[in-house]
Amino acid sequence: MFIKLCMIKKSAIKKLRRLVLSWVAVMLLAPAAAAVPDRFTLSLGAQEYWDSNFARTADVDSEHYTRSVASLAFNEQLSKQDFSLGVSGNRYEYAQRDDLDVDFYKGNAHWRSEWSQRVKTSLNWTRDAYVVDRLEFASKDVVSLDNFTGQIILGTNKHVGITLGGRQVAQTHSNELREFLDFDEEEWFVAGTYTTANKSFLSLRLREGERWYVHMVPGDLRMLDFDYRQLELEGSWALTRKTQLGFTVGRFKREGEINDGTGTVAVVDLAWAISEKLKLALSYSQSEPAAGETSDSPADVRTSKIALNWELSSKWLFSMDAGYSDQTYLPRLALPARDETITTFSPLALTYKFSELINIRFDSQWVDRESPLLYRDYDYALASLGLTLVF
Repeated sequence: MFIKLCMIKKSAIKKLRRLVLSWVAVMLLAPAAAAVPDRFTLSLGAQEYWDSNFARTADVDSEHYTRSVASLAFNEQLSKQDFSLGVSGNRYEYAQRDDLDVDFYKGNAHWRSEWSQRVKTSLNWTRDAYVVDRLEFASKDVVSLDNFTGQIILGTNKHVGITLGGRQVAQTHSNELREFLDFDEEEWFVAGTYTTANKSFLSLRLREGERWYVHMVPGDLRMLDFDYRQLELEGSWALTRKTQLGFTVGRFKREGEINDGTGTVAVVDLAWAISEKLKLALSYSQSEPAAGETSDSPADVRTSKIALNWELSSKWLFSMDAGYSDQTYLPRLALPARDETITTFSPLALTYKFSELINIRFDSQWVDRESPLLYRDYDYALASLGLTLVF
């Protein structure tokens, strides 16, 4: 009985501590952009999540967890030089699965220079990281992606410019069982861009590079490494004063043992400002990811999305969105070829601007995945509640 009472007491203390973290430490949730950013910005926070099917299986297995964030950002402008640096520490704590508790960080750094009216340069570093979905991997794993990009823009006149640049990418997994998905990538690119007086543009870009994987795929003597070349056309067109159309269409060729062949990528975005406070966004994308980018690698992904944002007042912002994705999988190991669909619906995302420093935000989402494989056929609901405090 004493042991049982101690366990109950310990659980109650943990829940109380989790609740205090949720409402005292505040969550970093993308504060409203300012016309002139502060030189230093400090953010602290926490957000509560409720997931109805955390295990992502046909059997319902709910979970409640907390995400805590601490971030620091620096911005500086000296003459025609712009500098920015940001880093954030993230922690996930789970109510029922202590073994999944994890810490990781994200970051970014930018240096943009305007040496003359016709010569501009930029150096960028971004580090993205996320905890893998339970469908991909049942144990703890954090995927990190470091992206370094440098480019120089040469303007022949006020409408025509040429861009030369290079990029390095490194993807790593924190779990050694998934280290065969770690890769390094190098790329160079050249682009010619034409810009109109109303800021519409059309750009033709050639990208060429190579990707190599640090470790072999278990049980497969073939290599995931490949060289690639991609030609793409990108543009943005102001259809009207309130409507903007953006698109990217590309054709690529990969050469490797497993990743070999040609394919197509495409993205189309339409933004419509129905009124000053009501905005609608539509998008469609198609991609053919390389095998090995994730353990769940589909061969073809086609996704459509719609989003609506409504600024009810200076303090209230309402948004909702929906999406549909069709994914095609090639036969792999013991898994058959198949098609799967994912339907997402976020009926309510509500932000309340309590003051210049504090925002309160609620999010909700429902996801339904349909697959001929029973263990991949499931649905779940996700809700979150958090605060934002920026110093």
